[in-house]
Amino acid sequence: MELEAWEGRAELLSPLKGFEREVQVIEYRRDPLTGHITALVKARADYVLKYFRPDLELLEELVASSRRSCPFCPEAIEERTPLFPPDLLPEGRLKVGDCWAIPSLFSHSELNAIVVLGREHFRRLDQMDERLLADGLTAAIEVLRSAKEARPDDLRYGTVIMNYAPTAGASQIHPHMQVLATKEPFNALGELISLSLDYRERNSRCFWEELVELEADRGERLVGRVGNSWWLAPFAPKRRHEVWGLLQGRSDLLGLRRGDVEDLAGGLSRLLRAYHDLGICSFNMAILAGPLGEDISHYFWLQVRICARFGLKKSLLSDFWALPVLLNQDEVFESPESYATRFRPYFRP
Repeated sequence: MELEAWEGRAELLSPLKGFEREVQVIEYRRDPLTGHITALVKARADYVLKYFRPDLELLEELVASSRRSCPFCPEAIEERTPLFPPDLLPEGRLKVGDCWAIPSLFSHSELNAIVVLGREHFRRLDQMDERLLADGLTAAIEVLRSAKEARPDDLRYGTVIMNYAPTAGASQIHPHMQVLATKEPFNALGELISLSLDYRERNSRCFWEELVELEADRGERLVGRVGNSWWLAPFAPKRRHEVWGLLQGRSDLLGLRRGDVEDLAGGLSRLLRAYHDLGICSFNMAILAGPLGEDISHYFWLQVRICARFGLKKSLLSDFWALPVLLNQDEVFESPESYATRFRPYFRP
């Protein structure tokens, strides 16, 4: 496995330095599986990273004003949220601990469920504890299982995603996940599965097993291990403070054991505490998994991908702009080796 990187240079006469010549080094990295290129632009760090920290007063105002109309709070959820049809889920809604699984009012795919994470209308990221996340993931998997049994030919690929806070695309402040399932793989998932199979056929090895071995040996980007899950900062991150959680020898969401779910929840909880301590309050998360009910773990491992998003501010600046939206290339401002070092203490016993 080759980890390829190279440098470019940008030069300018900066008014911030009396119009002296300034040279800014840009490091480019290529993802070893997809070939996608990421730019590491350290010179922009101080300029950009301040936007990840929220305006706390504005956040408090939003939490207070949204609580009154929230359909996910305990006093409203049974009156204001829809029910699954009886052939998909006879009880209409599913409850695991303090988490509810309900249908989305406006579906993104053939199956779109919402998993409400607990009774509290708002939680800081350091309050997303392992038990809450494990119960939420369990509810998500059980909905997928029921839907797959009811519609086996229509639902082949499933995912669990999370958008936290408006800057990450969440229309509701109350913590929640979304469960999606469809007949065809989501674009990024389809690409990874196809490339992973190609890698297996060319090298007689699972790319993800080899990646974990490489990162564990080098130690630069390995964040930690929780049970059967490995957590690392990718060599060429596509988003800010991106971390992957790889579940060793597993590919199928429906085949996960309780211990697997707890391993994923434990890793996520640790990462969210690390985000909180950096001043981050908004993130996106997605689980990438193989076909429902099938085992392709000899070439593809189920994985969590999580990244930080800008915090809520009156400036209304978005970190999602033309480069990633239309050119499918993005940049990061801190090396994965650097933030892996900062996240590592959260995974120590």
